[in-house]
Parts: sequence; structure tokens; C-alpha cells
Amino acid sequence: MKQENKAGQVILVTGVSSGFGRSMACALAAAGHRVYGVSRRELRDPELSRALAGYIQGDLCQMETAERAVAETLAAEGRIDVLINDAGGGIGGALEDTDDEQLHRLMELNFFAMARMCRAALPVMRRQGRGKIINLSSLGGLVGLPFQGAYSASKYAIEGYSEALRCEAAPFGVSVVLVEPGDFRTGFTGSRRIVGEGSDYSALCQRAIRRIEKDETGGSDPAVLARLMVALVDREHPRLRYTVGGMGQRLLIKSRRLMGDRLFLFLLRKYYMG
Repeated sequence: MKQENKAGQVILVTGVSSGFGRSMACALAAAGHRVYGVSRRELRDPELSRALAGYIQGDLCQMETAERAVAETLAAEGRIDVLINDAGGGIGGALEDTDDEQLHRLMELNFFAMARMCRAALPVMRRQGRGKIINLSSLGGLVGLPFQGAYSASKYAIEGYSEALRCEAAPFGVSVVLVEPGDFRTGFTGSRRIVGEGSDYSALCQRAIRRIEKDETGGSDPAVLARLMVALVDREHPRLRYTVGGMGQRLLIKSRRLMGDRLFLFLLRKYYMG
């Protein structure tokens, strides 16, 4: 179904207090949209406060927060045109050193919070007969990154969930889109927790994390992703996937099928682990 009222759409963004979420929210508001944000943090950012039409503080690891965010946005605007799921985090370390609690915590934030928001927003969009859900994945959701395996697993889960949801929601006029960023300069680098210090993997892990942090701090400006998001919310028939970031990383992902797994994983290992 054709998207109505492209100018001034009502957009709900999770993880809005920093990084991609903040950049997207400010850009979308500047483009004339009504943007509502969700985050665990107290809102103390004057520029973001001016950009947002409303803010919901809460932990998306709780279904109550997802339901409240949708209900408050709906009560204020009468509709929700676009949901952007950006909330997330990361940990670094060997998978053998990542215990159940650490893995559960990361999956809660990266995967289950996204799924909760989708479940809360879908009834509204189905009643409207239109809507768009944009889920932030990662190029790490297409490649199992050494010493970021838990993060990659959470993003792979988002990929599979979103593919299935796109099929299920399409008959109701709801489109589902995956955005897969590469390395960007955000606070994500500084907030990454490292597990398993002192283990047999530590030297390899430190080498890989140094490479990862160098790539991230030298990566693209979040404004690049924000511009893509402004375009996507107005796109009538979006594709399932959009990769964004450095050309080299995007080409590497595309070349995987040509290389085959053995060569690709050898090069990946050499790049991150030496």
C-alpha cells in the first residue's frame, strides 16, 4: 500500500540517546518528521531534546517499556508510521570465555529488545494497513567476527528474524528493512566490554580488539547512516537489505561467495589475528 503523509511521518527510534540513534533522530526531525525516542538514560542532551517530539525512558529488556513507548507515541499522534530498532551493545572476547550470563545479557539487549518492539508496534501498523520497521543489524551479522562472536550471533539472529517478519508482515502493508553498518565512529567503541582477561586467548583477543578499535575510530561518520535513514523512511518499496559504511568492507562481504569459505575465513583470521 502506498505510504501516506510522507512529510511529517511519526517515527519511533530506540537507543536514541547516543550514537546512531541520536544522529538518526536529529536528522529525521530536521527533515520534518515527528520523532519519538526510547532509551534507558535520562535525557540531558539539549539538541536531542529539541529534536524529539517525545521521549520514553526505560529498559527495553522489559516488555513494559516497549508497550509504553508504543502506547505513548500512539496516544500523542494517533499513528506510528516507522519503527527504527537501534538499541544495542557489544562485548569482546573469546566465545569460550563468554559465560551464559554475559551472552544472555547481550542477546536481551541486541535481539530480544528488538523483537519486543516489533511485537508491540505490529498490531498498530496492521490496523493502519501500513507501516515500516527498520532493524539495525551489522556487517558483523553477515560474518562471524573473531573475538566478537557473541555480537555477531546477536546480529545474525536479527537477520533471520527480519527476513521472516518481512514475509509475514507484507500482506498487512508493513515493510521490514535491515540496515547493516560497517565500522563507524561512535561511542560503541568505548562502551565495549572485554571478557576473559588473562585467559589463553588474551594475546590473540587483544590483537583483534586493537584492529577492531582502529577500524571503528577511523570509520565513517554516523551522519552517513542518518542520511540513508532519512531516505529509507520515505522509500515506498524498500529492499530487504542496505549495507552502509566503507567501500572496502562492503566489497569484502560481496566477494565472500566468490572466494569460498576456506579462503574468506583464512583472510578474516589473518586480518584480525595476524
